[in-house]
Amino acid sequence: MSVELNLTPRTLHDAAASPEEATAGVLSLEVNGTSLTEGVALDDDVLQPGPLASAYPLAEWLVWNWWRLRWEPTPPHIGRSWAFAHRLSTVGGGYRWPNVEISTDGERVHLTSAPSVEPRAGTFRYVGAPRSETVTASSFESAVAAFVRCVLAQLSKHGVAASNLGMLVQAPHSRPGASLALCAGFASGPATPTSHVTNADDALFRRLEATLGYDLGEGDETVIRRRLSEVLTLGEQAVVELAADAATVGVHELSESLNRAGFDAQPTDGVVLDDGDAAARWGTTAAWRVGVAMARQLREQELQDGDPVTNSRLAQMAGTSERVLTETGLVSDCLSFEWETDDRSRIALRSKWTTGRRFDLARLLAERLLQPVEAEPLHTATRSYTYRQKVQRAFAAELLAPIDAIDAFLAEDYSDDRQGEAAGHFDVSPYMIHSMLVNNHRTGREGALDALDRM
Repeated sequence: MSVELNLTPRTLHDAAASPEEATAGVLSLEVNGTSLTEGVALDDDVLQPGPLASAYPLAEWLVWNWWRLRWEPTPPHIGRSWAFAHRLSTVGGGYRWPNVEISTDGERVHLTSAPSVEPRAGTFRYVGAPRSETVTASSFESAVAAFVRCVLAQLSKHGVAASNLGMLVQAPHSRPGASLALCAGFASGPATPTSHVTNADDALFRRLEATLGYDLGEGDETVIRRRLSEVLTLGEQAVVELAADAATVGVHELSESLNRAGFDAQPTDGVVLDDGDAAARWGTTAAWRVGVAMARQLREQELQDGDPVTNSRLAQMAGTSERVLTETGLVSDCLSFEWETDDRSRIALRSKWTTGRRFDLARLLAERLLQPVEAEPLHTATRSYTYRQKVQRAFAAELLAPIDAIDAFLAEDYSDDRQGEAAGHFDVSPYMIHSMLVNNHRTGREGALDALDRM
């Protein structure tokens, strides 16, 4: 996996009078060998790797939005704020930027591009079919850091001593005790920006701020500090997952849900995967693939072929009582979660429907099996689209209703009635059966989302 964000300098004036002139050139973005910026200039109609523009506003945009680009998950409904922080078309400066969207699940970065909507508008027309490429977060970090260093070098070469970009990279932010601390990664050396954040507390503060959807320095410090104070009790990853869900949920709300709707569990009585490779594949492989592989391994180890998973068997594998599934009147009012303390573990589920409770318990079982990756007190099943949540959903779907078993049951009859019968057979929701069929290319993809990622 690779990202190449390049500037081929082309001086527009003999003596640069501004950062924009000093960093003029042909900009190109190539991901995994695929160009996302290829097009033609309207004055000569010759195919080029990218537009002639100034790299300065792009570098400035990348640095300013760095934390959101790196950590903010895609929301269910994209608003103006998210779009301005994740779409290159919003960079500004008077140039015709590519229709490229950058999104992340925390572990991997997805870049999608589309051709120009109005072919004859502007000075450059982006061509080709819509494209989508995925890279590891570290590859994306390295590419951005290298590009910013290139722009800074061009500024220095042309004698531009002071610039807003330079201040963004090197100057601390106005918030006391919370600096940008990115200068070592952007300004020099081969390392990435995140690896050079000098203060771990500042880094987590910025990550939470971005995950909550705020621009740099605009997050509510009181709210973020309160979340940081709960790291020791809940775990760092759990706090980040709660922030990604945009939920105002903390220790108090979780405790109340457990007291009202919690069920005892014993993790040591639950199932354990034999020599699972989820930890080795974490982040380097699409989340849905990790989840499906875990589910198939568990089924091969614990179940017979494609047989439905009964309530009692699912509860047994999760190390809890079947009551957690059948007592649907006891509902968590915030989210489904398991909280392990020194003396006990308890589970609370959000859904009032048995099928929803089965799905969420299976998701929490996935968290249990992922313990070698992140061993923390709180395990959450949220509505967000972080890598962890996507692994959970894919695992739960394949565990409860394996696609091969669905195929055998339906026998190519994809009618609504037959799908409903399959849902009853596997004791899952009709929506899950439909999603499995769509995401595994058995039926059309109208309105569908990428391969289990948003089930």
